[in-house]
Amino acid sequence: MDFLMQEYGYYSEGESFSIADKDEVWIMEVIGKGVNQKGSVWVARKIPDGMVAAHANQARITQFPKDEPENTLFAKDVISFARAYGLFEGNDDEFSFSDTYDPLTFEGARFCEARVWSFYGNLLGPEFQDQFIDYASGHNLTNRMPLFITPPAQLSLSDVFEHMRNHFEDTDLDFRSDVGAGR
Repeated sequence: MDFLMQEYGYYSEGESFSIADKDEVWIMEVIGKGVNQKGSVWVARKIPDGMVAAHANQARITQFPKDEPENTLFAKDVISFARAYGLFEGNDDEFSFSDTYDPLTFEGARFCEARVWSFYGNLLGPEFQDQFIDYASGHNLTNRMPLFITPPAQLSLSDVFEHMRNHFEDTDLDFRSDVGAGR
């Protein structure tokens, strides 16, 4: 994917991909370099065995290890490109892909990260939901959720289908009883 994007270009404000085979699952986040430059910057993290991850239209990978190619891969210029365009000035260890290339906003938290919160909360229960409701509702953007979690039990394909049908039912963000419900 990297070769194709660098060779032929990648025109997008950003995208997250789930990449999986029978042995492993990765999440890859990609941002195009813009109209003046061909290529992309990206980072990919391997989801550890026994864990699950979710993403919904908001870059979620923040800081990442730079020396673990078995678990983390990234574009060779992911940090230098950000420096060249004045997007990042800190030490390499402080670099956060999400904070640099797709900074979280109220809308990103409320309409994207909230879906991840709901999925994780359905798996882990009210304690998780309570811990991150301020984040998912867009009120505390520093209370970031983990990139991946350990579910209490292995998920089946039908479990995943059921979670994909989630619309915040019976949570603090349930649309059925808010102002948009017309009540």
